[in-house]
Amino acid sequence: MFEPSEYQLVDFGGGRKLERFGSELLDRPSPAAAGATSSDPDLWTTATARFEVEQGGKQGGKGQWVESFQVNNAEPWSVRHGDSRLLMQLGASGNVGLFPEQASNWEWTADQVSQCRDDLSDRRPRVLNLFAYTGGASLAAALAGAEVTHVDSSGPSVTWAKRNAEASGAADLPIRWLVEDAMKYIAREVKRGNFYDGIIADPPTYGHGPKGKPFKFEQHLDTLLEVCGELLDHKSSAGRFLLFSCHAPAFGPSAAVSAVESVVPGADGLPVDGRPLVLETADGRALHAGVAARWSSTASELS
Repeated sequence: MFEPSEYQLVDFGGGRKLERFGSELLDRPSPAAAGATSSDPDLWTTATARFEVEQGGKQGGKGQWVESFQVNNAEPWSVRHGDSRLLMQLGASGNVGLFPEQASNWEWTADQVSQCRDDLSDRRPRVLNLFAYTGGASLAAALAGAEVTHVDSSGPSVTWAKRNAEASGAADLPIRWLVEDAMKYIAREVKRGNFYDGIIADPPTYGHGPKGKPFKFEQHLDTLLEVCGELLDHKSSAGRFLLFSCHAPAFGPSAAVSAVESVVPGADGLPVDGRPLVLETADGRALHAGVAARWSSTASELS
């Protein structure tokens, strides 16, 4: 997890969350906090910046940052997670370049890569990261010893990921940075007969490829995971793993487990582990932030 000096969920309630990312305290929308009451309203008055969605807009839509500085002139800053340094900046949709609830998945990924490396003597484990955003999972895998293929349809996000690698001293590690439609890419990989030891997929609820082709979670999820299952190297003697996470509304851990079990149905007799992605305040209040399903041929789990 993050050290408290790097990231903290300070408070949440009324459909918003108050988070400290390094030196900055940010107030942002959070639908998951709609039914909660903030524990200390006075804390919110000290926020560095607050994101306001345009009237009539929706979460993840356009808006503006108010308070101390505006999105157009905000300077990047950074937080650390393990050996990764992740650059931050206020984004036009309220994003900052980091989803902190993914930290436990990065740690699990690094553990899986390390175990794969123990099983391999002639090469690095091959890891495919789909919908890879700014590269937190890609860096975790590469720093643990993997050869990573990082795929995201957003050119700016891939550029940001490369900058994160440079800031982390990992620019020379074997990471392929691809601005690609994830669905098209994995279909081509199957035709090429390529395989991976580990696959990470964090699809959006709704998104677009580089040329405007839409990704719709409910429509494309089954195909996405089916092809991911085909791309796992089942002939390898090394450990293999599949990590699927999402933020789709009303899609819980049991649904995530079922989706992954359909492509690795009890492979090697090992179960799929499903869990909510949760952020916690210092006093133990929990804010749900998505779900994850993990499968590993070594059945090694991090708590």
